[in-house]
Amino acid sequence: MGRGGGGGGSHHSSHHSSSHTHHSSSSSYHSSRSSYSHSSRSNSNYRSNGSYGGGSSGGGCSGCFGTLVSMIFIFFAVGVAVFALAQRTGTELDIPFVNYFLIERSTANREPLPSAKCDPIDTWYQDDWGDWIDETGEEDALIKGLKYFYEKTGVQPYLWITGEDGQNYKYQETVEQLGEDRYKEMFGDDEGHVIIIFREYPNASSEYICTVTPGYDAETQVMDEQAREIVLDFIDYYYTDSEMNEGQFFGTAFEKAGDRIMMKQLSFRQMGIIAAVAVILVIGIVIVANIVKKRKIAVAKQKTLQAQEQAKQAKAVADQKKTDFDRKKYEDNLETQYVAVNCPNCGASNIKIRKTTVGYCDYCGTAIKVDQDGNVTISSGDQADT
Repeated sequence: MGRGGGGGGSHHSSHHSSSHTHHSSSSSYHSSRSSYSHSSRSNSNYRSNGSYGGGSSGGGCSGCFGTLVSMIFIFFAVGVAVFALAQRTGTELDIPFVNYFLIERSTANREPLPSAKCDPIDTWYQDDWGDWIDETGEEDALIKGLKYFYEKTGVQPYLWITGEDGQNYKYQETVEQLGEDRYKEMFGDDEGHVIIIFREYPNASSEYICTVTPGYDAETQVMDEQAREIVLDFIDYYYTDSEMNEGQFFGTAFEKAGDRIMMKQLSFRQMGIIAAVAVILVIGIVIVANIVKKRKIAVAKQKTLQAQEQAKQAKAVADQKKTDFDRKKYEDNLETQYVAVNCPNCGASNIKIRKTTVGYCDYCGTAIKVDQDGNVTISSGDQADT
């Protein structure tokens, strides 16, 4: 026998007529216990991709900086939309990592069931087909996982893989009743166990149904609705793993379920809030960093302009000083070329005439020529040399 190929399926049960949106599931109490069932069918691609369907219906739900913000927002929005849609419609994506992420999360604090409330038995499973758990090592892997679940939760599991007789238990209600009857038959008033019935429909492309029926003590202290959903989700997830044999598939599912049930996690809503806050923080940090960067650039530019203006002013002052210095130097040099002479005609004194030029007496108008050595003569020309 064993798992067939394909993926797709439905997951449903009831619980005092109340429903929950995860995988379009619900659950119901029967006397002191409640059964939680899960049916799945598969297509030709995998043993089962665990996609859920059927059951109760659910509804769907400038520049580098601008590009970065847009990418963050789009990635976050698409991720939230995909997970929200998958959660509300019970649809599993054909992406292993995503499917694992969508397994019911444990958001409650749970303590193991006290040993006094569960009287363990030596039998851990029943394979009506006789060939589901038949290869070497399959039984060891299965029992190892069941015992691990018991050690973690204090609730002893019993796996029943129904055979041909299971054809009378094709529907949710009949499988749940089968779980009730079998529980009473096996455990009587011991309410610390949980029975998991797994039935794969013969010749139905790996369509199967699975139900979880805990005792009252097991349910009220450990195996609540969320814990049962975790068990079903892990069974459905590892049912799709073609690398595992049947014993490994069930054993691993129970090990992982035991760990998750006893570990409090953030809910999808809490994770969404944290992710949203993180995105907002990232966007805020990017915005602030961009503002600070622009501010620094503006300040640096302003300082550069101020420095350029100061350098320009300093250069103008230096140029002016050089001009004044050159003029003064010229005037001083020019001043050394003048000599004070007496008019040889009228005797007037302190007449300043530059050497090698002809000047005029301020009193008599005589043209006076001064040579390089400062000697004075009356010029014969009508005008002075300049």
